[in-house]
Amino acid sequence: MSNTNPQIEKQLDKLASICCTRLENASTDPTLDDSSVEELLKSLLMSGYGRLADRKLQVDIESRVKDMCREPAMHRGGALTGITEQLQNKFDQLQDWESRQPDEKGEAKAANISSATDA
Repeated sequence: MSNTNPQIEKQLDKLASICCTRLENASTDPTLDDSSVEELLKSLLMSGYGRLADRKLQVDIESRVKDMCREPAMHRGGALTGITEQLQNKFDQLQDWESRQPDEKGEAKAANISSATDA
C-alpha cells in the first residue's frame, strides 16, 4: 500500500474491521449508517485519500477485509461487495460535497416572509 501515510492506513484498517464485524454478525443489519463510519470516511477524505488517483476505496477495503477475516469474506462475497459499495458511495458523496465551491449553492434566500417582500 504505497503512497499513503500512516493515518490513512489506520483509517482503512478501522473501516475494514467494521466490515469484518458486519460480515461475522450475519444477523445484524448490513448497512453502515452509524456515525463512526461517517467520521472515519471524513477523516480519510481530510487525510488526502481522495487525491490518490490510483486508489479506489471499495477495492482497498475489500482487499483488507479478505486479509483480516478470510472465512466470512470468502463465504459472504456478495454481502462484502454490498458493504464496500456503500462505503464507496458515502465517500464519493462526502468528496463531492467537500469539493463544492460556495458560489455553487445558488442565490441566498430570504430568512423570513417579511424580508422577502415589501410588507
